[in-house]
Amino acid sequence: MDNNMNLEILKILRSSNHASLLSMLQEAFQHAADFEVTYIGEVDSQKVYLCYLSTLVGSNHFGFQMASMEERQLHTVLERYYGTPYSEGNFQTCESSICSGKTVLCMANSSNGIILETFNPQQSSVQPPQTENVIQGPMYAFNENYQTNIALLRQRMKTSRLKIWESTVGNIMHTKVGVVYLQDVTEPSLVHTICDQLKKVDVDGIQDTGELLRLLNNQSTFNLYPIALTSERPDRAAASLLDGKVIIILDGTPFSIIAPTAFVDFWHSAEDQYLSPFIAVFLRVLRFAALMINLFLPGFYVAITSVNIDVNRLEISLAAAASREGVPYPVLIEAMLMLLILDFIVEAGVRLPKSISSTVTMVGGVVLGQAIIQANIVSNLLVIVAATTAITNFIVIDYQMGLVQRLLKYFVLIGASLIGVLGIVVCFVIMVIFLSRIESFGVSYLTPIGPMARVRSRGIGLHTNKHPFSIRFLMNSWKEKRQRT
Repeated sequence: MDNNMNLEILKILRSSNHASLLSMLQEAFQHAADFEVTYIGEVDSQKVYLCYLSTLVGSNHFGFQMASMEERQLHTVLERYYGTPYSEGNFQTCESSICSGKTVLCMANSSNGIILETFNPQQSSVQPPQTENVIQGPMYAFNENYQTNIALLRQRMKTSRLKIWESTVGNIMHTKVGVVYLQDVTEPSLVHTICDQLKKVDVDGIQDTGELLRLLNNQSTFNLYPIALTSERPDRAAASLLDGKVIIILDGTPFSIIAPTAFVDFWHSAEDQYLSPFIAVFLRVLRFAALMINLFLPGFYVAITSVNIDVNRLEISLAAAASREGVPYPVLIEAMLMLLILDFIVEAGVRLPKSISSTVTMVGGVVLGQAIIQANIVSNLLVIVAATTAITNFIVIDYQMGLVQRLLKYFVLIGASLIGVLGIVVCFVIMVIFLSRIESFGVSYLTPIGPMARVRSRGIGLHTNKHPFSIRFLMNSWKEKRQRT
C-alpha cells in the first residue's frame, strides 16, 4: 500500500482483541471455492489482504500497480480504490458484507476490517414486461435488482416526498426489502402496519414476492384471495403511490407488491388511466361481466339442464336434450370432466417451453374437443359453455386472482348440481360474505370504486377499521345513527 494511507484506516486495521478477523473469515468460508484472500502489500511490516467472493465482486473498483518490494521480485500493490466511502465492521458485519458482494480489507492480526463496496450484480437488463402486456405506456419493467427497481421509481417520481424504509427478511438469506411510500399522501399508520408485519416475518429465506405476500397474510389460513396486487410495471406502481398506497420491493424478483388492495383493483388495467373515462368504464364493466360468466355459466348450465328444467323455454330444453343424446354420464360429471380437461390444457401451456406450448394447446384443444364430441362423452352445448368459461378466465388482470376464479367455478358447479339456481345464489352470497370479512392491511376488501376511493392520509387510523371507504366503517356508522335516533 502507498504511504499516504489514511491514519484512521491504519488505526482500525491495527486494532486487535486477540481474535484475528482473517482467520475467522477463512474458517467461515473454508469450503467456498469462490472465496479468495489476496495479498496486496504491507504497512509497517504487516501484510494487508483483500477478502472477497470472486463470483460477486467487480474488477473495476480497484487500481493496481507493479512494485519492486525486494531485489528480483515484483509485487502487485493496491494503488487506488474506486467506489463509495468505506465503513468499519467486525466479524459478523464483514461476513454478511462478503456474502453481499463486498470486499473486506484487513491485516493478518486485525480484529476489524474495512468494508469496500465492490458488488457487481448479475441481473437482466431493463426489458418490457413479460406478464403484463403493454398496450399504451412505458415499455420497460422492473428486474431482479433492488437498486435498479428503486431507480426506476425515482425516475418517475421526481420528488423528495418519496420515502423508502429498508430492512432484511430471512434468517439465512437476508434478502433486502423496501417499503416505498409518499410522505403526506400515504396514511402513516398504513406504513407502520406494513413495516411491523415485515419485522415479524420469521423464515430462513424468501425467494419471491408471492411467498412474502403469503407470509404477510396472517388473517386466515383458508383465505383464497390475494390480499395485494403484484406488478412488474413501474408506471402502475407510481400511479398507486399517488393514490396513497405502499409499494413493497423485494431484492431478487421483478414483481412488486401494491398494498392495500381492494377487490375491484384486480380488474383495473394500467392502461385504464391513459384512456377516455367512458372507454375505461366500458372495459371494466366488460371484465366484471367476464368474471360473472366465468364463475356462474357452468353452474347455470348444470342447473337448467338437470335440476330446474322447467325454468327454460321448451325450445331450449329440447335443444339441450338433443345435444345430450347418447351421452352416458350425468350433467355434473360431464361438466366437471370438460372443465378439468380445459384446465389441464391451460396448465400444460403454461409449463411447456414457449416454442411448443402454443402448438400443444391448439392441438389438444381442437383435436381432443372434436374427439370427445364424436365419442358422445360430452354434448356440443357444453363444449360452447366450457370454451366461453375458459376465454373469460383470461380476462382477469392479476394471475393469482385468475387462479382463484378457476377454483371457485367448481364450488359454484357443485352448489348448482345440488339445488339448482338456488344453489348458485347461495354460493354467491357465501362468496360476498367471505369477501366482506377480508381486509388488506387494514382496508376493507370491498372498498367501493370511485374517483375518491383512495387510501389518502386523512388523520384516520387504519388499525381501528375506520377508513372512510371501509364497508365495516359504513355499517358501524349506520348502527350508531340508528342508536341515536
